[in-house]
Amino acid sequence: MTTRQHLTAAAASAFSLGAAFVVGQNWATPAANGAASRAYTLRMGDKVSVPAIGQVCSLSTEGGAADLFCSRPRNSHHQVTFFRDTILVWKEGRPDSPVWSGKP
Repeated sequence: MTTRQHLTAAAASAFSLGAAFVVGQNWATPAANGAASRAYTLRMGDKVSVPAIGQVCSLSTEGGAADLFCSRPRNSHHQVTFFRDTILVWKEGRPDSPVWSGKP
């Protein structure tokens, strides 16, 4: 290959990468914003679906304390419960041994 062919190949590669970047930025799914765009007030028994992450959450009580219980409707591996002062994560069907717990 001659120097001219190398330069032509390099220019074509650079143009292709630039075009792919522009196309990806214009048609890609936008990243989630850090700020909530909507706020909802849930009442006991309400269910919320979050399609972007494939989760369904329900507001209920356990031992007299309100909790928000979230899991995938199908093929779930883990379940998450949000209490006022604790977050618990456990493997599906094993609520007595959480794999992670923390403070909100």
